Amino acid sequence: MEFSVLDKQTLQCVMTEAEIADYGMDKHAIYQNDARAVDFFKQIMQKAQQETGFIRQGESIAVHAAFLSDESLEITFSLSQDGAEWMRQTKEDQIKRQERDKEKEERIHELDRKNRQAEQTVAQMETAVLKCKNLIHMIEFCKKAPAKLKAYLYEYHGVYFLLADVRDYGVRDTAALFNLADEYMDAICYTKSIAAFLQEHGKCIVEEKAVGVLRDI
Repeated sequence: MEFSVLDKQTLQCVMTEAEIADYGMDKHAIYQNDARAVDFFKQIMQKAQQETGFIRQGESIAVHAAFLSDESLEITFSLSQDGAEWMRQTKEDQIKRQERDKEKEERIHELDRKNRQAEQTVAQMETAVLKCKNLIHMIEFCKKAPAKLKAYLYEYHGVYFLLADVRDYGVRDTAALFNLADEYMDAICYTKSIAAFLQEHGKCIVEEKAVGVLRDI
């Protein structure tokens, strides 16, 4: 339950669906606007005053309750406002909610787009090149990497490269591997030309079972 003092006359509370249920209420009961709902709003108002130190001045309290897109409840308590001012604020609150909902929807679309992009990238990926200047860090990575990971260890100009075969890895497994690599490696790439360059010009130290060999050191 989150409380916000918007101004000297306005107090706002946002409750989750579970918190509403704790008071024995649900959306239907709140929309009934009967004695139960009135008592519910009084309890929330009292708790809000205790939590925020908000001082109630005057007897007139306007209550505006609206369910948001995630089923949380936004309650706005307005003290001593005339009808015109209350309608203006209600309209502003509605616009703000619409803006928040729009931003949330845009974030969801962007996340979906990135997930689709990641899936396409993984589908095209064959070899992940993990670069590390410190062999000790490379060993520490291999101790935590999946034992089944097929990888070759190359050295080029004093820098170590692990060429990991990720063709059979899904999106989640690849993401988990890269998250682990972020802790120990200096760089990660999956460009075919870089892998090909290392295979041609680098020195292969351990073939295929590099992860197992390094983790046993």
